[in-house]
Amino acid sequence: MESKPLLPRGRRLSSQCPGQVGGSRHALFVSWLSPLLELARTQTLEMDDLFQLDPTNRAHIIALRFKQQWGPEKRKLHPRVWICLLRAFGKPLALAGGMKFAADLLQFVPPMLLGSLIRFINTPDAPASEGYMYAGIFVIAGLAQSYFLRQYFSYCADVGLYVKSALAAVVYEKSLHLSLAVRQQTSSAAIHRLLTVDVQKLQDVAPYVHALWYAIFQIALASYLLYSLLGVAFFAAIGVVLLTVPITSCLAARTGAAQVKLLAAAQRRQEICHEVFSGIKMAKMQAWEERCLARLEDLRDTELRALAVVGRLRGLASVAFDAVPVLMGIAAFGGYFALHPTAALPLATALPCLALCQMLRIPLAMLPQVLSTLADAKDSLERIAIFLTLDDQRRLTVGSLGAIGVRFEDADLSWHLPPTNAPADVSFSATTPMWQLRGVELSVRGGELCAVVGASGSGKSTLLNALLNEVHCTAGRVMARGTFAYVAQRPFLRHASIKDNVLFGTPWEASWYACVMDVTGLTSLVLDNSATLPSHDDTLMTAVPPALDASLHVRIALARAVYQNADIYLLDDIFATMDAASRRFIFERCLRGLLRRKCILWVTDTLDYVELCDSVVLLEDGVIVEQGAVATVLSDGPIMERVNAYKVAQAATPQLWTRMSLDFVSPDPAPAMAPPADELPQPSAGAVQYVQAIGGRCSALSVLGCCLVAQAVTVVATGCVGTGGVGGFAVYAAGHVAYLLLLHIRAATCYGRGIAGSRALFAAAVWRLLRAPLAYFELAPLATTLPALAKDVGVVDRDLPSTLLMLVHTLVAVAAAMGLAVAAAPLYLVAVVPTAVLLYRVQRVFVPSVIELQRLEKAASAAMETYVQECLLGLRSLHAYRIEDHCMTNYNRLLDAQQRVHILLTATHHWLAVRAEWLGVALGAAATVAAVLTKPMQQPQSQPLLSLALFYMLQVTPHLNWAVRVLAQVQGPRAALSRLAGYDAVPSEAVLALPLPPTPPTLGDVVFDRVFLRYAPGQLPALCGVSFAIAAREKVAVVGAVGSGKSSLLAALMRLAELEGGCIRLHGVDISTLGLHDVRLKVAYIPQDPILFSGTVRTNLDPYGVHGDDRLWLALKRAQLANVVASLDEPVAERGGNFSVVERQLLCCARIWLKNALVVCWDEAADGSWVSPKAHALHEAVRAECAERTVLTMAHRLNTVLTSDRVLVLENGRVAAFGTPDEVVAQPCATMASLLEQWRAAQPIT
Repeated sequence: MESKPLLPRGRRLSSQCPGQVGGSRHALFVSWLSPLLELARTQTLEMDDLFQLDPTNRAHIIALRFKQQWGPEKRKLHPRVWICLLRAFGKPLALAGGMKFAADLLQFVPPMLLGSLIRFINTPDAPASEGYMYAGIFVIAGLAQSYFLRQYFSYCADVGLYVKSALAAVVYEKSLHLSLAVRQQTSSAAIHRLLTVDVQKLQDVAPYVHALWYAIFQIALASYLLYSLLGVAFFAAIGVVLLTVPITSCLAARTGAAQVKLLAAAQRRQEICHEVFSGIKMAKMQAWEERCLARLEDLRDTELRALAVVGRLRGLASVAFDAVPVLMGIAAFGGYFALHPTAALPLATALPCLALCQMLRIPLAMLPQVLSTLADAKDSLERIAIFLTLDDQRRLTVGSLGAIGVRFEDADLSWHLPPTNAPADVSFSATTPMWQLRGVELSVRGGELCAVVGASGSGKSTLLNALLNEVHCTAGRVMARGTFAYVAQRPFLRHASIKDNVLFGTPWEASWYACVMDVTGLTSLVLDNSATLPSHDDTLMTAVPPALDASLHVRIALARAVYQNADIYLLDDIFATMDAASRRFIFERCLRGLLRRKCILWVTDTLDYVELCDSVVLLEDGVIVEQGAVATVLSDGPIMERVNAYKVAQAATPQLWTRMSLDFVSPDPAPAMAPPADELPQPSAGAVQYVQAIGGRCSALSVLGCCLVAQAVTVVATGCVGTGGVGGFAVYAAGHVAYLLLLHIRAATCYGRGIAGSRALFAAAVWRLLRAPLAYFELAPLATTLPALAKDVGVVDRDLPSTLLMLVHTLVAVAAAMGLAVAAAPLYLVAVVPTAVLLYRVQRVFVPSVIELQRLEKAASAAMETYVQECLLGLRSLHAYRIEDHCMTNYNRLLDAQQRVHILLTATHHWLAVRAEWLGVALGAAATVAAVLTKPMQQPQSQPLLSLALFYMLQVTPHLNWAVRVLAQVQGPRAALSRLAGYDAVPSEAVLALPLPPTPPTLGDVVFDRVFLRYAPGQLPALCGVSFAIAAREKVAVVGAVGSGKSSLLAALMRLAELEGGCIRLHGVDISTLGLHDVRLKVAYIPQDPILFSGTVRTNLDPYGVHGDDRLWLALKRAQLANVVASLDEPVAERGGNFSVVERQLLCCARIWLKNALVVCWDEAADGSWVSPKAHALHEAVRAECAERTVLTMAHRLNTVLTSDRVLVLENGRVAAFGTPDEVVAQPCATMASLLEQWRAAQPIT
């Protein structure tokens, strides 16, 4: 017997392995787990509270065992992964098979013992010692079976751990080293599916490996025993089995097909839900909340119709599962009475037969599932085998290079090669364009800064990717000597802190780190920026305010490259998202400063600093048309012409400033900086709301009533089978037909009422979110809110009805068995009370422990999946920095953490099972002893009741185990209910519509009168006493630095946030007296990057369908889109992805005319996109459409400011200046002077 492994109170478990605190993990009572379970009952568990994995179970050790077998195997023509797994981990699998064989033999002892025990009860002169012997046999067989069964599952869990750790580690390692050709033919989604779906399937399949033989063994042995009891009548039961198998298989197939449709409908609803709430600001500005709700409810109705089909099929499947033993009993007993019409069927024969039929239910239902599971596992193994035999990437050669540098020798470069034998999930298409660079001759030495210029699509990025071995060299040679650092156009950053992204696996050196942060401008933006980034470089990338993330990502990627102190730097258009001042700073301090002795290949569309490089390369249509030293190429030729044309374009429309400025970043008081989580609305309990939503207490009690009546009917009918001959059989058959009908009614009621409850809770939650103020979405980001909402809705839809049904059914079955035993032998009550107390204590420990461990397992799995996705997206950077081994170490650590929780969760289930099984054995033995003790006092007519009680007590053990498990399972849906009902606490905006005043606004004159705006208590005010007046049809430019209050001005005008003081009047009417929709229909907004909702052009212009086609086409014509849009029913992709930014802004112009807005707010483009021809069309459309309207422009260009009627300058939420452009420039306004000085200082160095 194992020792009791209690740890001193307060001692951490994270430094211990299970084997160090109580022996083997396969110990009988799993008591080494008790300290952890006690800890989980009293507090929230963290990873540091958990036991470590045993050293031999670490991922890298297990993977090494697999690789030793895979090495010789993969050289075969058809390598097989399963052979390697069997060789590496076959021993515990074989031990598990032996344990299962012993357990299966022992589980047939109680049914056969039941017949002898009933005969003992019905024999008046039988000695009591015989009854005690039966009780002893029952105890020994039950305990032995429990031991062997627990050992079987424990060894299977070990095998599953080995399989997942080995395959996940080798698949991930392989994904880091795939060749370019293979990566082009294999999607990242396919690799991710291997690491999540396929590997998890193979871990879960371990118990099913033996199920193929033990299901057949159980069926064969039970059939033989039934034949020995009933003779040839048993073959009638076989006929029922043969009849029901195709029916249940058909139900399973139809259920699977219906679930596919349900998942598709749920996915579509989630996508639109994400789209709606991602564009919630636009929806509120357009007064489209009700339309969004209607659209989501339509999708929800489609989903619930699919859910109703699944519910009906699942209900029929559950009835079919219970019907198999019932119909087998009816058929077998019917055949018996058909052969022996005058004979009686004693209970000593009938009840063991029924017990054996009950035992046949699980293997009969399991066998088709086992075959399907093993077939899926075979497919997964084949996919993994194909993946592991793919080609690895090769490094670039040094060639003839004797010093640091790169060289292309007559190189032809192509992104794609014709596909060969592509693996599963091929992403390559024969129609994919094969972009090429031809005849590249280029050499860049150490200490040389080479600028690569050319039009978009000329092949500049292809040149860099060739050095990363990401492009095929089909002719010539590409050579490099030295280490690489790479900054992509869209840099790869991990979901980690700023500091971790800079270090990128490299050890931290304080002085070098500080130097790197300084030359990349991150010292002022991050290290010294306590206002915006309180955590400085420990800030997670997801917590970076939107006002900073535009060029901050590029700066961090550049800092990472510089920190590596590499020999060769590949920079891909790093200035694209920076303003002019930042470009100058980076060029002077970094490229021409700290990196002046490095070999730099710099792709750029910003030609301000080309003249200061060492050499320039011009690409056109995949060919180098000119290259050479700067002094040579800028004297005459294509490069000089391109540089001069760029300067002319820059001078034509100078940029005042952009959203990102190195020297002028003030804190933004907007709610992007969320308050602590404990200030978020906390969800209320949801049980009451759910009961009301499903139809009240009557609906809930109807399900309970069906369960009680069905249980009573089956007990009475079973008791009649052996007491009345043919008449008793007729009662048995009729009673069980009624029992099956009641089960169907119960399932239909539960699933039907569950759908009604889900519909009501979802509609209420979505409407509360649609009516929530924008500040709420800053406190509860969509990245967490929407997945949580989708998950909770899915749990309430699919899990809650079935879980409640299982809980009620199990508890009623246990109560019925115990009540029957007490009625037959009152002495049995002595055992029931302490057993109930012990079971209660067990569930009090088990339920919170399982909940905590499941939470940790989900978190560990999510962290691992996120890391895999990051690495697959950033493979180019990982290869450039050659940190594959570092990534492998991190992945093994995450995999060990997930497996560490999983093995403890499995052990917790074993902890429960062994205790529930022993309590069940104790109850069975107590019932037998009570029968022996009360036998002398029993009347002949009460003996059938005692026999029936013993029959039902045989089923108590699995019911006890399952009851506690379901109590734990129901906690998840219960928490989901609480969270859904908790949306009632979400704050709501003001009323959407109010009666209009006698003189509603008809002109666009706007007055701000001492306006104060604060987004949340305790924050600095965003607007502080702002006062100004704008006349109707006046054009006003609003300028100010980041955080000055421009966005808050718009929020106040459209009532996206309510005022703390003051008032805003529109044509003399206080907008606080108007409904929200009345205000927002009078004010239009054209954002920098507008969001369109998926659907059609028509639904994006007129979602309520109030305008005719002629009016819609006229609106498109006025917005200069008549030649762009082919049809009003032309599809619009999510977020308007099939329209350009300017085209989306033009659609906003069309909305202005349709809604007849009085005031237009326009957020002008802050980057270089305003020089395109389409941008000129936008300017013309805005100018024409807004000639008779008041316009507030969030200006980013100098000529916008100078051509406005008046200029409003904001500084820290206050009006710094207001007047004509000449008046504002002449005023002593520090903000305006600073911004103008920035523009002058940002001009290129000459």
